[in-house]
Amino acid sequence: MSDDELLDLLHRERLLDVDALIARSGLAAEAVRAGLERLSNAGNLAIQDDVILLNAPVHAAAIAIERLLQTERAQAEDRSARLGAIVDGLARRTSSWNFGEAIAQDRLVLQTAHGPHAAEDLWFAVQASRVGAGGRVHAVLTDLDRYRASSPERSTAFARAMSTYSSVQAIIPAMALDERLRGMVEAFHDSGVEFRMLPDPPSWFWVDDEDVAGVPLEWGETAPQSVLAVSSPVIAGLAKAYFAELWRQAMPVDAESAGYGVLLHRMRRGMTLDAASRSLGITPRTGRRRIAAAMERYGVATLFALGAAWAQDGSPGAPIP
Repeated sequence: MSDDELLDLLHRERLLDVDALIARSGLAAEAVRAGLERLSNAGNLAIQDDVILLNAPVHAAAIAIERLLQTERAQAEDRSARLGAIVDGLARRTSSWNFGEAIAQDRLVLQTAHGPHAAEDLWFAVQASRVGAGGRVHAVLTDLDRYRASSPERSTAFARAMSTYSSVQAIIPAMALDERLRGMVEAFHDSGVEFRMLPDPPSWFWVDDEDVAGVPLEWGETAPQSVLAVSSPVIAGLAKAYFAELWRQAMPVDAESAGYGVLLHRMRRGMTLDAASRSLGITPRTGRRRIAAAMERYGVATLFALGAAWAQDGSPGAPIP
């Protein structure tokens, strides 16, 4: 972790003492203290009895500029380059500072998680704080290896958490599904999750109807080790709009469309949709979702039109006599 990253961490999370910063950064105590000393010498903060006193970015920049102008031995070209670096850093540090200021004034409700299972742990933490079931959630899941390696118990618990929502849309990387991943997709289908595939999804994130968004601390990470949940209508609105565009570009997972053939075959023989679903060992909600996917694929609005389009297409997915 560089000094700039250490300072950004201090600005974002308002860590007030050296021990807290050591614990949060994961760095050795000697490295943290050396970094703090350099930041103190640069005018970014002061330390008194292991208490960290942060200077606002504008104040720190003013100190740095004053010191620079007082350096008589510095050449004009050197001063210009260093002044430009101060100004460039000011914009980024102001963003981190304002983020931390919002947290300090309780304008954002945050939950964080860290470690190899940070994404799932954050989800469980948010679920525990929800008042009741229902609503929708949109998610981009970029690291399928993590879910492939999860224990059956953990996968079941995660699917159960997903099932508390009335609707879940999830984007996963475009790839050939092996037996384990296909089984995972089918298990989550039965919990009400609709999957689509997208080549190279931009980053892991999710957002729900309660304006809570889960994002990585480093945008673009596919297997984030540090994540946070933010309760903010503005951030959630941006995340929803971004997800909607990604969802429009994504393609349905094969397992989703492959499931409606047997359903339509049984419905053509006189079964209701709910009865056909139960006969296949899936919930009626899953059956309705698969039929809705088939309607979307064929571009029709009624079951009669779907049956006609499906028959004209050769009745794909129906049992072979």
